[in-house]
Amino acid sequence: MKPITPTILGLALLAAIVVFIGATGKKVPVLSNVRVDIILLVIIGMAMCTQGGIGRVAATGQWSHPLSIIGYLLGGTILLTTVAVFVGWKLPFIQSDQQALIVIAILAGLKVLNAVTHYLLSRA
Repeated sequence: MKPITPTILGLALLAAIVVFIGATGKKVPVLSNVRVDIILLVIIGMAMCTQGGIGRVAATGQWSHPLSIIGYLLGGTILLTTVAVFVGWKLPFIQSDQQALIVIAILAGLKVLNAVTHYLLSRA
């Protein structure tokens, strides 16, 4: 199972659009609220993860591989940041919802990079 498929590319494009709208403050119906953008980004990220991340790890049984563990930590940090936004926790270096959106996007990008690295190393 490859980590990058046409479905994942489409989801990544959709995620990039959501992040762009949220980070720039563009006025777009439904997406003009950063918290809605965060929810959409997390949902899109979870869909991507089932396609090329945790789904692939489950299929190959590599639950304890170091890169799988890195993926779990990145995903957990994304979820922690998301929860912090909605319950009002103050995290270091994240002062606004827009900053949280950008942090989540960066962590998701690192998670994709981790999945691709894991795939490439497993082929060698």
